[in-house]
Amino acid sequence: MRITMMAAALLAVAPLTRQAAALAQRPITVGVAAGVPFPLGEFRDAVNPGWRALGTLALGAPIVPLGLRLDAAYDRLGFTAAPGGAAGRSTGAQQVVSVTLNPTYRLPSAGAAAAPYLIGGVGSYSIGCAGVAGCEGVTRFGWNAGLGTRFTTVGLRWFAEARYHRVKVPSSSVQYVPVTLGVLF
Repeated sequence: MRITMMAAALLAVAPLTRQAAALAQRPITVGVAAGVPFPLGEFRDAVNPGWRALGTLALGAPIVPLGLRLDAAYDRLGFTAAPGGAAGRSTGAQQVVSVTLNPTYRLPSAGAAAAPYLIGGVGSYSIGCAGVAGCEGVTRFGWNAGLGTRFTTVGLRWFAEARYHRVKVPSSSVQYVPVTLGVLF
């Protein structure tokens, strides 16, 4: 009886798993995401974790594990203290606006509803201040690398990822890891 029930459950779930995998691999997807960027290194001494907004356009094919993503992100991290040259108590924040081009590699997942992937790329990062505090902004090229997973549950396609970002600025570097959760359309 137990074996019959398990076999029936597997037969009922198998088409859903194949359908979920097919939905997760559309050739063009658009997505939005939000998350928390965690600063690292010297950058961690200047700012606290903040918030992130991200828009993405992804290209891929179901048969090929390689894909390409264009991401536009806004990260805002509050200052731990008033930056040099600021008068009075700071309510400002460090902001990072980025546009990156990222190749992706989907790891083997045998048709499961979860598809892990590697992601990394290069792009333009504009680093400046927002709010009351004032500082000079800079725009530099930087790079990123990370790991994520695409999920399909009840017809909803979403992803979770963490990526290391590094941008060389005069006399130091900006390093942070945003942990992001998003929805794909």
